[in-house]
Amino acid sequence: MSENINRENKEKKPNPVAAFLWKDKRRRAKNFYFLLVVFICLITAGMGYITEKLDLMSTGDDNSDILPGNEITQEVIYDEEELAIIEAIDSAGSLNDFLYQWANNGGELYSSKNVINVLLVGLDSKDALEYGGNSDSLILVSLNKKTEKISMCSFFRDSWCYMNVGGRDRYAKINSSYFHGGSDALIDTIERNFKIDIDYYVAVDFSSFRDIIDALGGITVPVQEYEANYINKTNPDFHIEAGEAVKLTGKQALVFARIRKSDYDSDVSRTRRQRQVITSLIESAKNASLSQLNNTLDALFKYVKTDLTKSQILSYAAQALAKGWLNYEITQFTLSDPEVFKTGYVGSAAVVFMDYPLAAQRVQTSVYGESNIVLDENRATVFDFVKRFG
Repeated sequence: MSENINRENKEKKPNPVAAFLWKDKRRRAKNFYFLLVVFICLITAGMGYITEKLDLMSTGDDNSDILPGNEITQEVIYDEEELAIIEAIDSAGSLNDFLYQWANNGGELYSSKNVINVLLVGLDSKDALEYGGNSDSLILVSLNKKTEKISMCSFFRDSWCYMNVGGRDRYAKINSSYFHGGSDALIDTIERNFKIDIDYYVAVDFSSFRDIIDALGGITVPVQEYEANYINKTNPDFHIEAGEAVKLTGKQALVFARIRKSDYDSDVSRTRRQRQVITSLIESAKNASLSQLNNTLDALFKYVKTDLTKSQILSYAAQALAKGWLNYEITQFTLSDPEVFKTGYVGSAAVVFMDYPLAAQRVQTSVYGESNIVLDENRATVFDFVKRFG
């Protein structure tokens, strides 16, 4: 009889993750909702209606159980592995030759068990999720469990680069790689040029941010006077003020995030505004009610495509709650240093020329705290092969 009792107790023993998620249901529900919003824009959270909400999103579902079965344990910090050195290019015969050599020069992509890299892709239309389109925004979101930081790094969409799509070499703006080959081509292109390993991607129809922001009751961002003047001049149907903390509706925030021609530095300020919108979106989610977060998930998931499975999303959300990821410092990083990039032209097309070896070294250092790229003082750079700068 004791054996039967023990067997029954063993069979009824709750899944530790499930027990954790459902403990103190109301408080957990709000935190878990927030996490899904943050992990998908940085954007991770949910509970209550979680299965229903995830079914709205296009995921890399592996048909595994929705609730993960792994124990929630203390954070594990791994020893960093030594990676094969990546050397700079000594010489090249042309711009295309230089870009090809750098993208295919061996060494190892930088990776770490302590870091989760998610590429956030803002697309120019909902159709682009299914049929392909240009990536309007490219932001690498990196969670480093060793340094306890979450960093956001923007890549300029007009960066001229080498890409390989379907076995064919191409030289084009980096944002076109998604159009030519979808998420696989985009991730491969960024990995080749910036020498980092990307774990997952999340693609969002950028215009859907209007509905997401409105569902959260708006966002608050700093708006400079020249930005407000340009927006008001080009959008007569609404008016915004300049200031350190300006409340924007979804429509206003989308315009704010996408303007380019108001700035002398074009994409540099544009990517800054996009990161400001995402950071404010995270803060708005932290203070939102359960009903607001529920409406946000409804607005978000219909416009999302990712290679994360449902079980992975839930697993990461549980880890974020258990291991304090919400308390990590959020930092921003951009490749806006004149040493790293210059604007110019390929034919009549305005593009951004990146010193990829230097840019990759800085991205690695920002994400991982160190780099395996060695740069010689006398190395060749992409700028040696550009005849026409902006």
